[in-house]
Amino acid sequence: MHKALYREYRPLSFDEVVGQDYIIKTLKNQIKNGSLSHAYLFCGTRGTGKTTTAKILSRAVNCIEDGEKPCNKCEICTSILDGSNLDVVEIDAASNNSVDDIRELRDKVKYTPNMSKYRVYIVDEVHMLTQGAFNALLKTLEEPPPFVIFILATTEPNKIPATILSRCQRFDFKRVDIVTLVSKMKEICDKEGVEFDDDALRIVARNGQGSVRDSLSILDKCVSFGEKRLGSKDVLEILGSSDMEQLFNFAKAIISLDVCRCIKMIDDYFMWGKDLSILVQDTTLFFRSLMMAKVFSNVDDILDYSREDAQKILEISNGVSTEEIIRILSTLSELSSNIKYSSNPKMAFEIYIMKLATPETDDSKAALLARLEKLEKLVEDEKIQINPVYNISNGYAQPQDLNNQMCGNVDNRGISHYDTNRQQDDLSTTSGFDNIANQSSESNINEEGQNDGDEINIIKKKWNVFLEQLASDKKMPLKVFLSEVLSFNYSDHKLIIVLGDGYTFAIDRLNEEKNKTYISNTLTNIMGFNISPVFTVLSNYEASDINQNDMNSTESFLKNKFGDYVEIK
Repeated sequence: MHKALYREYRPLSFDEVVGQDYIIKTLKNQIKNGSLSHAYLFCGTRGTGKTTTAKILSRAVNCIEDGEKPCNKCEICTSILDGSNLDVVEIDAASNNSVDDIRELRDKVKYTPNMSKYRVYIVDEVHMLTQGAFNALLKTLEEPPPFVIFILATTEPNKIPATILSRCQRFDFKRVDIVTLVSKMKEICDKEGVEFDDDALRIVARNGQGSVRDSLSILDKCVSFGEKRLGSKDVLEILGSSDMEQLFNFAKAIISLDVCRCIKMIDDYFMWGKDLSILVQDTTLFFRSLMMAKVFSNVDDILDYSREDAQKILEISNGVSTEEIIRILSTLSELSSNIKYSSNPKMAFEIYIMKLATPETDDSKAALLARLEKLEKLVEDEKIQINPVYNISNGYAQPQDLNNQMCGNVDNRGISHYDTNRQQDDLSTTSGFDNIANQSSESNINEEGQNDGDEINIIKKKWNVFLEQLASDKKMPLKVFLSEVLSFNYSDHKLIIVLGDGYTFAIDRLNEEKNKTYISNTLTNIMGFNISPVFTVLSNYEASDINQNDMNSTESFLKNKFGDYVEIK
């Protein structure tokens, strides 16, 4: 009869326990030095070795052959292993959780061991005890007879009263890392004569989520399916998970806001008969990996993927902002919580994907940033054209319905609507900046800043050269903003650049350190002298620096520049 792998390869000694080094070392030292505690609390997620370690400890303290670890050969060890030793008692608190059960235990504690040195009580899932049962256990747990050791095991230590916690030595069993799990499974596969791919074992370990028992259970099922041959495709088929190529394509579709492609991939996944909640989980873990790749430079150390896949993840992460990844992760986490309760998981998935791929349906700050980035990308790629229309009100210019002047079917939210069935490369390229670039420098510069006359004249003369350089360097948003200068003032190498009040958002972009440094260096190289730019909008510019002549000049400049497009109030 076949025996499950997690039972067949359950550790019988301290050295066989994996992933809990500090706990094992502490227990071994306590046995060696004779400093055992009267009560232990083993906490941790399922399958990390709590009960196994408790059983090993019960044999180690009673072994008559070895003073530090169980020999598993002497009479005491073998009797504990086969369950015939009456001095080691295992209690399932999930089914024996009443006050009467604990009272019975308390009455038996006072009797000396039958054949062993210590009487050991292993209470599994101790958090299931009732409040009354905990109260009945308190006094005995605090002052048991010298020959009694309590070992309490739980997956939910937060449910245990503080009065119990304070009477125990607590050990927290951590999840076993993927490298350790893969190493353990390789050892087992070699003993079982199973051929395997490293990627297959890595997938099994990742789905085991740090649990040795879960990982070995998955491995057992996969080995049975593959008939002594374990391949990554077989593992993915059994688990219903997505392969890396599918995750790459799905993530790229979400990042590129390709709604049609996302919905099509969900539909294909559904028609294959796979569990959509697993796709949500896999996609969430993938975007978490993207976030980790943004934080850490050495992705091989922190991503549980092959070197080739880790490099692909790093490349994808370089093309998306951290804010966008966080927005996507937040939405996927919300979807993960809701999809399990949905009567129609497919529709729920599609709704959330629509929300991800169309940020205009989301009014959160992260979604607004995503919409702005999308618009900026279209501007940089010259796929939309901007034709500004200005009002002159109160002596300065304001954009009038700027978004409605954009080509490429742009709505009043600033989002360009195009056929999402087409690839990005199929989008037509239209440049709306040629008119601005061809305008004379005199039409772009207001007549002020005459303190450094020679320098200001050079700036006027070469301003269009500067704008053309921005276009050559693919800095189209910066060029658009700086083509709309109302006026500027120059003194002592400081160039104050004034935009209309409608360009407050542009000031924030221009003041970004990398943009400001780039503009300063480019101006300095073109003009031939050091220039430190300062950006502001007209309403923030000190009134003392702008006289009525300046306002008249600004008005004349706008009329000359835009002609019939200017409406004067």
